[in-house]
Amino acid sequence: MKGIIWSRFLLAASLCWGTGAGLAVAAPSEAGPEGAVVHGPANTITVNGDAIFNHVSRLAVSSRVAGTQNEYNAVQYIKGELEKYGYSVTLQSFTFPKYTAPSSIQLTIEGAQGFVSEHLAPQALQNTQGGEVSGEVVDAKKGAQQDLKGLELEGKIALIEAGQIDNNEKIANAADQGAVAVILYDPSSDAPISDTQYSTLSLPTVSLSGKDAQDLKQRLAANGSPRASLSVQGVAAMAATSYNVVATLRPNTTTTTTDLVTVGAHHDSVSAGPGANDDASGVGVVLEIARAVAGTQRDSEVRFLTFGAEEYGLYGSQAYARSLSSTDIGRFIGHFQLDMVGSKNSGNLIMYTVNGQKNVVTDLGATFASRLSGVIPYGRFGRSDHVPFYQRGVATALYTHSPAEPEYHSRYDTIDKISKDKLANVATIVGNSVAEILSPTTPSFKRYKDFFTPVNYPFDPTTPGV
Repeated sequence: MKGIIWSRFLLAASLCWGTGAGLAVAAPSEAGPEGAVVHGPANTITVNGDAIFNHVSRLAVSSRVAGTQNEYNAVQYIKGELEKYGYSVTLQSFTFPKYTAPSSIQLTIEGAQGFVSEHLAPQALQNTQGGEVSGEVVDAKKGAQQDLKGLELEGKIALIEAGQIDNNEKIANAADQGAVAVILYDPSSDAPISDTQYSTLSLPTVSLSGKDAQDLKQRLAANGSPRASLSVQGVAAMAATSYNVVATLRPNTTTTTTDLVTVGAHHDSVSAGPGANDDASGVGVVLEIARAVAGTQRDSEVRFLTFGAEEYGLYGSQAYARSLSSTDIGRFIGHFQLDMVGSKNSGNLIMYTVNGQKNVVTDLGATFASRLSGVIPYGRFGRSDHVPFYQRGVATALYTHSPAEPEYHSRYDTIDKISKDKLANVATIVGNSVAEILSPTTPSFKRYKDFFTPVNYPFDPTTPGV
């Protein structure tokens, strides 16, 4: 009957983490204004923040660029840990495109004597497209969609300031408006933007120092829109190999469901740094939840996944999502994605869905978070490994902190910036959400709205701002 909650058991045990003193969480009232969770006590799990931190430490000793030996070493470590916990582990190999660095770059401002590439010192962003283009230079501010409204970029070169949104998004926005190339700059930096890993870029893209870019902006203000020519030569595509780690745990109860739930993170990093938060933190949480879940009673199947080549453009998660059979897609309850979940310097926890709509993954997370550290919001954001699952019709959400830390995609993304408490908090929320799906005391979660009433939780319109 509509509006009636099928009550079985409320949470009696406390949720706690192993970083010192345990945190006890009171059970919600059976029919409070926020709704009540129907929860079986059998699968309440605890996680160990020290153990997660140790995984992050092991992984963040160096960069783990996709297609390199360092990445493969990380894959073998993850595989070995999951096998210790009793999982059946396979490696899924896939190929993806990598682009060589340009052999030459020249940026010339036409009609401005003495103001040529040798003085501008442009630097190409990794995975840029090659080619020769020319056109008027237009100040596109920070490259957000609102910045581009009313600008005529068709056939022109966009000059874009770093900040506010991710650089990949800026470049994509300019390409959508018809720009033929992008010049990026950081006004606070004396050097071009550091050549970190980028997804395969859709346009020839270079960066300038803040000083050179400001000089160019002054010329734009004084002389209108001068024409520029950009030549990026010697870029060649090559196929590289990366791996996904797939760890499977079958039901261990007499009565089972056909339900399937997955938890994932990406194990590759950018070239600029060791990627402690992005995304060794997510991998560490995945490993600890896997350890904890292995000791529970389960009537459904769970898979723990780590993906390669996320930084190049979600290639690993795309390969895995494509490999799923229609039968598996029909079994899915949801996919939990963990990306950048441990920085001391990032903001608050949020759950992002691709379409900005709630689903079972956010309903569970918000409800368990309300008992532990307070209700967490949801928002709309893509650009992580939850996207390919959404594209296959799977309920999914990205768990991350917003705003992102200032160390994002830099050499400063190191282990000393990692918070054990944040790691344990996310692991407890997601771990108990997954355990709820797997619990033999719950029916199939295909009908979860019949017996589970989530708490109320708000929509947050902001994005991570990376």
